Amino acid sequence: MNTLKDKVIGSWYGMAVGDAMGLSAKSMKPETVRQLFGSMDGFKDVRPFIGKGIKRFKMQGLYGRQTQSALAIADGLLINKKWETSEISQLLIKLSTSGPDHYFGVYRHPEKEFSQSIDALVYEPSRIAEHNRADATFLAMGIPASLLHRDRPEAGIHINIDIGLMVSRNLCEITGLALSGYLASRLLLLEPRSDGEAVAQAEQVLTDAEKFCQKIETRFRETAPKLWDETPESERGMLEQTIKSLRKQWGIRFDELLSWICQNASDRHKTKISSPVQGYTLTLLPLCLVLVLREAHGFDSSLTAGLNMGREADKTGVLIGVWAGAVHGWQGIPK
Repeated sequence: MNTLKDKVIGSWYGMAVGDAMGLSAKSMKPETVRQLFGSMDGFKDVRPFIGKGIKRFKMQGLYGRQTQSALAIADGLLINKKWETSEISQLLIKLSTSGPDHYFGVYRHPEKEFSQSIDALVYEPSRIAEHNRADATFLAMGIPASLLHRDRPEAGIHINIDIGLMVSRNLCEITGLALSGYLASRLLLLEPRSDGEAVAQAEQVLTDAEKFCQKIETRFRETAPKLWDETPESERGMLEQTIKSLRKQWGIRFDELLSWICQNASDRHKTKISSPVQGYTLTLLPLCLVLVLREAHGFDSSLTAGLNMGREADKTGVLIGVWAGAVHGWQGIPK
């Protein structure tokens, strides 16, 4: 049985490993991943294929801004005994203003939405984030508070709502940020001694995740009542209902489950979504849960299966890495 320390370390290293491996396959189609690498079963060097594109920091073993932003949140939580949003925002700003080649500070491979939200923190008082999409841009930021306060989940919820409101005004994105962290702490309790046991425990994990989404939305409504009122009725409970439906669909074939993930997100977002690894909270969260809790038989098979799909591979890698690392521990990550 893995010790708690081993599993917590595994979740952090898993996040960094998944992020770094995923950057190599980011934006690629699955068939391109197969053509170039065969399988994403290790750190891949894409420099022979992209030439001058090396400026995008797609190097072997180099993780990106998702892990960096999570580490910044962790620094702020560990340095300050009392949670202060301003301290975190100042640290995020500092990291954005100086770095190699002026590439948005030290953040590697930042998305436009990420950069805009960090830039908005410069204003005094901080400007309300304009980000209003559930595109899984900030999910990694919810992991540190949940791991640190795993025995005090209400404290983790409070902090993650503050972090979410600091960078986004989208209810589903903020709920996803908090849920990603909660699942990391929840999966520390999972000890899959056999394939059957892992599957058996999955239903309880999903049930707990549903209830957690309810708590997040309740706290969101209390903390930001004006923003709650501005959120369309159709967008409330969106992630909770997705997790609930996923639990009901859990036993169907894998290919059918992938189709369901796309259709569910398409229906809720009112837009055509053709791949489960497109950049949406409603696609990446359920997909990674399936890969970690149902389809794979270890850290490496979970991560490889997700990264072989390409597209938003760094986001997929982060979620699978942190969750599979929490389940299998540091000792379960191949050398």
